[in-house]
Amino acid sequence: MSTTTAWHTIREASMISGLPESTLRYYEQIGIIAPITRDPSSGHRA
Repeated sequence: MSTTTAWHTIREASMISGLPESTLRYYEQIGIIAPITRDPSSGHRA
């Protein structure tokens, strides 16, 4: 069986969850959600 992980931008995650982007970033900061991966070349959240 194969598993895949879907990655979303912070905006997409916000739209899917109904939570503001700032709340998702706060949850990341305090450890409620896993850290958001970043593009190594730009440093932007992926």
